[in-house]
Amino acid sequence: MGLRSGTRVGIASIAGGLSLELSLGVLLGLGLALGSASASADPPSVQEQQRPAQQLGESARANSAFQSAQELQPLQPGQSITYDDVLKNPDDVELNYLYAQSQVAKGELRGAASTLERILLIAPDLARVRLLYAVVLYRLDNLDEAEREFRAVSQLPMGDRLREEVEFYLELIALRRKTTRYAATFAGGMQWDSNRNAGPNGGRVLFLDQSFPLVSGRKQSDWSGVMLAGLRATHDLGYDAGHALTGGLQIYGQKQVDVTDLDLMAISGDAGGVYHARGGDIQPALFVSYLNLGGESYVTTVGTGVVADHRVTPTFDLFARVRFDYEFFEKLSDSPITNERTGGRIVGIAGASWSPWPTLRFDASIGGLDKEARETFYSYSGPIANVSGTWLLGRGQFLLSTFTFEYDGYDGPEEIISEKTRRDEVYLASLSYGVPMSVLLPFAASSRALRDTLLTVNATYLNERSTVENYQYDDWRFTLLWTKTFAF
Repeated sequence: MGLRSGTRVGIASIAGGLSLELSLGVLLGLGLALGSASASADPPSVQEQQRPAQQLGESARANSAFQSAQELQPLQPGQSITYDDVLKNPDDVELNYLYAQSQVAKGELRGAASTLERILLIAPDLARVRLLYAVVLYRLDNLDEAEREFRAVSQLPMGDRLREEVEFYLELIALRRKTTRYAATFAGGMQWDSNRNAGPNGGRVLFLDQSFPLVSGRKQSDWSGVMLAGLRATHDLGYDAGHALTGGLQIYGQKQVDVTDLDLMAISGDAGGVYHARGGDIQPALFVSYLNLGGESYVTTVGTGVVADHRVTPTFDLFARVRFDYEFFEKLSDSPITNERTGGRIVGIAGASWSPWPTLRFDASIGGLDKEARETFYSYSGPIANVSGTWLLGRGQFLLSTFTFEYDGYDGPEEIISEKTRRDEVYLASLSYGVPMSVLLPFAASSRALRDTLLTVNATYLNERSTVENYQYDDWRFTLLWTKTFAF
């Protein structure tokens, strides 16, 4: 009896031990399976969805800086001259010319116009002085007088470089007088990411609050080819105030070398208008976009928004922006619950722009966002902040910098991963340098094929910190992009 009883107890103990070991083995196996599949099974990061918009926005900002830099080329001061310097020798034409350039560099366009008019009374046939005067009139938006001066200076003897400037501005004036204007952009290049698949920093993932090492899905660097194209239209409604209708269509593509499930193809469009009020500008718009990820339909977005700008002084602006989008997500073959992200997203910000000099501009904004989804662990809200700078370096070159912070507080936990509710901090820093191809290839600077042709080099660092280790990652991104624009 004792032996049988002891035997039963021993067998029960052995069976209990085997059951515990089996349970631990199953749990470990599930964790390892999750670790091996997490990179493909988890829905793509929110940053992946926003990448095309970020790239298109950075490209538009670079093109705007490029156009401003081109218009400022003949205005760049040779050296800084003060009014006291002019008083010492008021009849020195060269000194007055340099002083006018210094005035322009400080944003004193009307003062520069007066200085140049004084020079032209003494020496009306100096081509570079009359050209600078015409450019200042153009910058003051006095197109009729500017065109008259450009026509006059074109009759004077001058070098090829000055003549190219005259032709450039005459084309700009003719373009600005068109009722409907178009701008087309084509760009292509290459990109490298240090962590293209957003692999967790620690090489581990949580499953039921247990941490397991990643078998696959670790950080993977990759090269990709980048392509973007866009067409924008502006239609002047014929009012003295300059009210206009606007619209655009953009296409963005990114083809990976190795991480092909993250190939991107995005199409976006917008339609709206610009209303110039006495206190500032109001720009309402409608938006639509479609994103294909890895050859599968991922998200379609429709939205609306408005931007309001108010010029406080010639160098200081205030602005506010509100945008609402409804995002329709679809299931991906590797992420069957992606459609649970479907829902609305609203972003509102307010900020200011300051241009202490025509060659320097700072922007800063702060606001918040709220994303609603079918599942609480895909719904989040929080503050956002952004600061950026634009420097025009001369000869059409520029430097752009951006720093963005976003805090995402999620509404509930994803219990299959952790009982902790996710909290993310997202930091994004970017630096871009742009240079006209005519500067890189001076022997072909006069070629019309190189006009409005730009080379940009960009470095971006993204760091996402999260209370759930599955979503902690960082990525260095370097982009080389060639861009050609056409205005007609």
